[in-house]
Parts: sequence; structure tokens; C-alpha cells
Amino acid sequence: MMRRLPIGPRLHVMVVVMLAAIAIVAWSAVAEMRDRLMAERRDQCRMLVDVALNDLTLLEGKVAAGTLSRAEAETEGIARISAMTVGGNYLWINDTRPVMIWHPIAELVGRAVGDAMFDAERHPLFPEMVRRTEGGVGAFVAYDWPKPGGGGASRKLSYVKRFEPWNWVVGSGIYIDDVEAGYHEAAVRFGLIALAAGAIGGLVAWLLGRSVTRPLAAVTAAMERLAEDAPGEVTPMAVDHADEIGALGRALAAFQRSLDDRAEAHRQGDYLRREIEVVFQHMSEAVMVTDSENRITRVNPSFTRITGYTAEEALGNDPGMLASGRHDRAFYSEMWRELSRVGEWQGEIWNRTKGGEVYPESLSITVIPGQDAKPAGYLATFLDITDRKRRETRMRWRAEHDRLTGLFNRDQFEARLADAVRVAREGSGGFTLMFVDLDGFKPVNDEYGHSVGDAVLRQVGKRIRAQVRGDDTVSRLGGDEFTVLIAGLTSAEGAERIAEKVVRTLGQPFRIRERTVTIGASVGVALFPDHGLDGAKLVAAADAAMYVAKEAGRGRYAFAGDSMAHAVAWYDGAM
Repeated sequence: MMRRLPIGPRLHVMVVVMLAAIAIVAWSAVAEMRDRLMAERRDQCRMLVDVALNDLTLLEGKVAAGTLSRAEAETEGIARISAMTVGGNYLWINDTRPVMIWHPIAELVGRAVGDAMFDAERHPLFPEMVRRTEGGVGAFVAYDWPKPGGGGASRKLSYVKRFEPWNWVVGSGIYIDDVEAGYHEAAVRFGLIALAAGAIGGLVAWLLGRSVTRPLAAVTAAMERLAEDAPGEVTPMAVDHADEIGALGRALAAFQRSLDDRAEAHRQGDYLRREIEVVFQHMSEAVMVTDSENRITRVNPSFTRITGYTAEEALGNDPGMLASGRHDRAFYSEMWRELSRVGEWQGEIWNRTKGGEVYPESLSITVIPGQDAKPAGYLATFLDITDRKRRETRMRWRAEHDRLTGLFNRDQFEARLADAVRVAREGSGGFTLMFVDLDGFKPVNDEYGHSVGDAVLRQVGKRIRAQVRGDDTVSRLGGDEFTVLIAGLTSAEGAERIAEKVVRTLGQPFRIRERTVTIGASVGVALFPDHGLDGAKLVAAADAAMYVAKEAGRGRYAFAGDSMAHAVAWYDGAM
């Protein structure tokens, strides 16, 4: 039917149809824009709350593991949540009473907020949040809340969710009055534009009806030239007309595809940038970016959490502001050589916080490539590994020490004996090795039980330690056998004095749980190099001497090679 109409009326009809289509599409686009903005606000609120709850869950795990007390975990949780403010979006915490635990408005902290505000249905705001988060579910709540800086209450949307282990309700809110205002403004603006477009369209249709061929041909040629730069193959619109209008439709289809491709590329790029920003802001590792002059240009919240420096304090400074002073110039020179050679460096380093605390960190630095093979900057990520170092220290201590007495164990004794032999050989020095075996200890276990026997062994270790220097090695080999390694002591007289002191102190009564327990000790003494030039021979010599002392009546000491033991005058060997 349209083909039978003259071009003028046809254009009028097309203008009317096009304006109607544009009105529908534009109105839908405005509504969709509002819905998308609201969805983004909801997602932003939910993401902040989920990140906060994840941190609280990790802290609760530490409470369960015994590495943090509940009070320490709650204090750390409040500190982390208070640091998560992003622009106008912030977090708060109230409990189920409801009493405000933390809020950016300091006046609210500690207050009962049961009737402080009302939601959109006129329910008391915070009791409603408590009710709607029962069972650990999250909920969105809309209400009016004063804007910072005054100006009265504005519409706000919040997402709340309960952290069941602590009976906390964690919420994040964001103002949405700008979305509604923008929607209404866009609707009014579109109405005015539509009216103007209708008037202009009528005039244009009338003008085009009088002279259409040349203008349409020019427009078509221009649009085809524009579409030639569009990437990929395109399919023209299915247009039955063979006149200039049909050509315009085909050119318009090509142009639209080009715009669609570009818009899609922009959308994908924007989404990727948002993803990267979320990761940057919420990753547990600290991130620090510097320029080619090694000046800090960007840091993330974890950088502030670990170092104590805010972004404003760090930007523009050299990362040397974190140096602890524990590494010399050669260490940093080697680091820079490695960066220059392979483009990255990984290792452990000691740095200092803003408060002056020195801490270990696992650091990774990567060169950001620039033009002409010169670095455009550097990307550093690091973690505070203080807890890991403490665990390693505890594990190392447990591997080297006897758990009952805290003395060195057999493995550490053998390692230190080998070192003592090596040092003595290299320096032409010597040392003394003593084997100590308790007399009368088995009856203690049999009569009083192993708990009393263990208490006696712990006191034995302390008494032996008190008779030697702090850097001498006292070990428990197992059961009631102990060794003493005294570096630098090569005289028999000095060794005899210490052996006598050990026998005397172990012969004194032990007071254990309101019981008095008396035992004794037999000591075998071997000197390097007199009684052996390696560890195995010295151990055998001291062990044999100990048995000589024990067979001679106990409560005695004997030197390697002696056929009789030396009694300590006051000791009678009785238990």
C-alpha cells in the first residue's frame, strides 16, 4: 500500500511511525536505565555486605582455632568493616536488640535504635532489619535517611544480612534519590524533545516530499562511506524498495551494525574494568603501583590495612618509606638487578608499618613494560606473613626440643655435638660431655604415677640447667637420660666441679603436689680430645663412665677410663 502513496505522504506516515517507535524505545530505554542503575546499587550494597561477612567468617574461624579471642575477633571485624567505605556507600553493624555497634555517624554507636527510623512501609527500621534477616537471609530495605552535610532526609536503599555466630546484622546503604530524580528529568526532557522532533519531522517530511532524490542520494553515499570502516561482514536490511529510500535503509543497517559493534566493545571494556576494580579493592594482598621514577601512584585498601599508611599518605612517595633497616644496600642492589634482568622479583623482606612495627612480608614485584623496552612502572603485591613466621618458629622449636622438659631433644643434641667436634678440631680446643642417668626414678613412677614422674623430670631439667652456663647444651635423650655439653671446658678439675654440683642438686628432695620425692643421679664424664675425637666415641665413653658410677653405688660421677667412681660426700643414695 505504501508503494502507491506519493513520497510526501509516505514520508509523513514514516515520520509518525518513526516518532512513535522512537518514543517507545526511548521511554523503555529510560526505564531500563533506571532499573539498571537500581540493580547496580543493589549489587553494590550486597557485594560490600558479602565481603564484610566473609571477613567475619574468617575471624570466627580463627576464634574456633583458638588463635583469636572472641573480643579480639570482634574488634578486628569492626576495624575491617569501618575501612570498607566506598564513596557514599558505607557499612554499619547493629545487634539483634537492636543496639548500634558501629556506624560512620559516631553519635549512633552504642545507642538503642529500635525507634530511630522507619522504612517505606512505616515499620521501625532497625527492628524490621533484624526481623527480615532471621535465618541468615539477606534483605533490601528502602527508607529515608539524612544526607551527610544536611539538606534533610533522602531516599536510601540498604542491604542487610545477619552474621549468626555473633548475632550481628551487617548492612550497607546507598542513596537512590539521584536515580529517581534523573529518571523524571530524563522523562521530561524526552517529552520536550519528542514535541520538538514531531514539529521538525513534519516540516522535514513536507520539504523532503518536494525534493527528495538528491538529498537522499547524498545521505546514502555519506552513510555508506561511514560504514566502510566498520569491522566484519554485515548484512543489509531487507528492503524491497529499489529507490533512494531502500538504499538509505541498507546504509542505515550497516551503520547500525557498526554502532552496535562499537557499543558492545565499550560495554565489554567497561565490565572488565569494573571487575578489575572490584578485585583491586577487595583482594587480601596489598597492591602498590609505581611510575618509572619509582613514585607510588596507586595503592589498594589492603595496603593501608597492612602498612597503616593511607593512600593520601603513600601517593607520590618512594616505597623506601616502608624500609625496616634490616636489609643492607647489597640486598636491594641484587633485587634491582634481578628486576632488570628477568622483569620480576619474588622473595621475603622485612618492612616497617607507619606505627614503627617491623614485620615480615612475602613480596612480588613485576615490571610494567613501557616504550623502547624501558619500564613504565612497577607493580608490587605483598602479604604480611607474621603469623606464618610464628608458626614456623613454633614448629622449629618443637622439632628441636623435648616437649616435656623444654630441653633439647636427641636430634638436636647429636647436631650440636657434631658442631662442637668440628669447632674443636678447627680451633684446637675442647669441650666436656656428661651423661646423666637418674637413680631411683622408676619407683617414683610406679608409686605416684606418671604425672608425678613427669613433674620430677621437668624439675630435673631446670636443676641441671641452673648448674651450667646459658649457652651450654642440656638435652633429654628420653626416659630419665640427660646429657650436658659444655663448650670450652677441657680441664678435669672444672668438669669434676660441675659433675659434683649436678649430683648434689639432683639428690636434694623434690616437692611435687604436696609430696616429697627423693631420687639421685649417676654422671659419666668424657673430655674432648682426651676420651675421643668424634661424637660417637665420646658418647660411648661418657655412657660407659656413667655405668661405672651407677655400679659403684649410684649418686656418683665417673670419668671415662676410670675404674672407680667418685662419691659426693653428703649423698647416701637413699630414696
